[in-house]
Amino acid sequence: MDLTGKKILFIAPKYFGIPEKIQSKLIELGASVDFFDERPGNSFLTKALIRINRNLIAGYINKYHSKIINLTRHQHYDYIFFIRGESFSEHNLKKLLNTHPESTSIVYHWDSIKNNPNALNLLNNFDYRYSFDRSDCEKFNITFLPLFYYDEYSSLAKSKKTDEYTLMFVGTTHSDRYRIITTLTKQIEKQGKKAFTYFYFQGKIMFYKYLFLHKECRDIDKTAVHFSSISNEELEELYQKSKIIIDVNHPKQSGLTIRCMETLGFKRKLVTTNSDIVNYDFYNPNNILVIDRKKPFIPNEFIDAPYENIPPDIYNKYSLSAWCSTIFQDYSKNSADLSR
Repeated sequence: MDLTGKKILFIAPKYFGIPEKIQSKLIELGASVDFFDERPGNSFLTKALIRINRNLIAGYINKYHSKIINLTRHQHYDYIFFIRGESFSEHNLKKLLNTHPESTSIVYHWDSIKNNPNALNLLNNFDYRYSFDRSDCEKFNITFLPLFYYDEYSSLAKSKKTDEYTLMFVGTTHSDRYRIITTLTKQIEKQGKKAFTYFYFQGKIMFYKYLFLHKECRDIDKTAVHFSSISNEELEELYQKSKIIIDVNHPKQSGLTIRCMETLGFKRKLVTTNSDIVNYDFYNPNNILVIDRKKPFIPNEFIDAPYENIPPDIYNKYSLSAWCSTIFQDYSKNSADLSR
C-alpha cells in the first residue's frame, strides 16, 4: 500500500507500544502522521477514573482534548483515525470532525464495547467503523477486522531457537486467568517440561484492591505478579524459545486478543479459551487447541505434534501492513459496503 502524500491524525490510548508501532508502519508506507494519546495522562488513577466514569475528571479531559483540537485546527488531514474512543465526549469529537470536514473519519475497536460503553456515544459520528469483536460487529453494524501481528515477526519466526519452554504466558492478571494458567503449567511441569509465566498488573495498590473486590482471585500467589511490563524485545525472545503460547481471553470478550495474532505471526502453537477461533481461516486443530476454561487440560498428542504451516496468503492477511491497507483503503471505490 502507498500512503505517500497522505496526512493522518491518529488518536489512540497508549497501550504496550502498539499505537507507536502502527504510527511507524504508516510512516513507512509514506504517510505523515500526527499522533496524540487519547488520554490526558497514563497514571493508573487517570485510567481507572476514565474507565469507571469519565465525568469524574471531565474538566481535565476536556481541557486536554480542546488542546488537541486547537493544535490541529489549521492542518489538512486525509484521515482522522481513532482507536477505542474511551475518553472523548461526543461534543468534542463532533467539534474535532467539524474542524476537518475534508477528512475521512475512522474508528477501530480493539476491545469489546461491553468494556467501553462510551463507544456507543461516538459510533455514529464516524464515517467508517471497525472492530475485532465479531459479536459487536453483528450487533452494532460494524465492519469486522481482526487484530494483527507485526510484520517483522515473519522473519523472526524463521530464527526459531530451541524449545526451552513447552508453555509460555505473558499478560495482565484478570478474571480466571491465574487459575487456568497455573493449572496448565502444573500439568506440564509434572511431565518434567518447563513453562514460563509472567503475570502483570499496573500497580500494587490497585492490585490489592482488585483482590479485595474479586473473591475468586484471592488465591493468586502475590509473589508471581509483576508491576512492570515486559519489553517487546524480551517478549520476542520468549516467542523464539517457546513451543506453545497460552491465551486466556476475558470472559466478556469474544474477539481474538493480539496474543493470538502474535502467536500466528511467530508460527507457534496456541492454547486458548476463545472458542470463536475455530471460525477463522487460519484455524488448524494441529496448531490451535481450544480448552474448557473450567477444566483446562492439554492432551499430550497436541503437545508433541509439530507446527504445521498455513497457506502464505492467509498468513500474510493478518500482518500489520495488511491491517493498515484495510483501514486506510480508497473508500471511494467501495464505500457502499462500509459506510455508516
